[in-house]
Amino acid sequence: MDIATIMGLICAFGAVGWAMYEGTEGRMGAFLSKEGFVLVIGGSLSCAAMSMPMSAIKNLPKYLAKYLFHKGQEPHEIIRQIVGFAEVARRDGVLALENSVKTTEDPFLRKGLQLAIDGADPAVIDQVLHIELGAIEERHHHGKKMFELMGKYGPALGLTATLVGQVVMFMKMAGPSEAHAGGAEAHGGGGGDQSAQIAGALAIALLGTLYGTLWANLVCGPIFDKLSVRSKEELFCKEIVIAGILAIQAGDNPRIVESKLLSFLSTSERAHLPAFASGGGKEK
Repeated sequence: MDIATIMGLICAFGAVGWAMYEGTEGRMGAFLSKEGFVLVIGGSLSCAAMSMPMSAIKNLPKYLAKYLFHKGQEPHEIIRQIVGFAEVARRDGVLALENSVKTTEDPFLRKGLQLAIDGADPAVIDQVLHIELGAIEERHHHGKKMFELMGKYGPALGLTATLVGQVVMFMKMAGPSEAHAGGAEAHGGGGGDQSAQIAGALAIALLGTLYGTLWANLVCGPIFDKLSVRSKEELFCKEIVIAGILAIQAGDNPRIVESKLLSFLSTSERAHLPAFASGGGKEK
């Protein structure tokens, strides 16, 4: 589980919950409105469903799981692994990587190694892997777009809830029908009941706006941004893999492979990494 995500969720909802609790002196029921909830949450999900293909709707739990639990690959670990493959290929030939393919967990890296083992042309390897990279990016786009759309429609549907609540409020302000009015006067309690109904309608109006704001800014917006960052990180790591596979296929010395791949990292990141290639034990 991603610690930063969990800490952010706890702090954000904790701050909002504390403000609600303090403002109402513990009467948190004041912030509950089933009408506003259905309009905002149900409505934004429905609008996103109308805007996206069914495959994206089915994968919504996967997108949420990736947001909460995904652990991305560290670039320096990928570099270390590829340099290790380069050492094997340099010492025993590219065909010796056949066993490494079977034990490699990353399907993208496994596919690239298999193409190199099969003796594919470098241009073909580069083309095939970049086609797959584009497909991965498109799948990521669908996941991000779902939450972008829900965050976009949430505040608008909150405004819809506000308008619905205002219409109900004006209807209540117009007063009950004559028959109901007569009954209320006979029992001597019409005014208070009408005030409660108006207050309930006003609550729908205000809470709909509140739900729309919280849904967009505390839920959908952060998920969209986190998935965007993780998509860029994953695609960046895939570019490292492509460069490494092409270097191995070209028969580069492991130190050359290491030097090429470390170019993807910043100077500060490289400074704290050991030399991966054999024979180098000092810090780079």
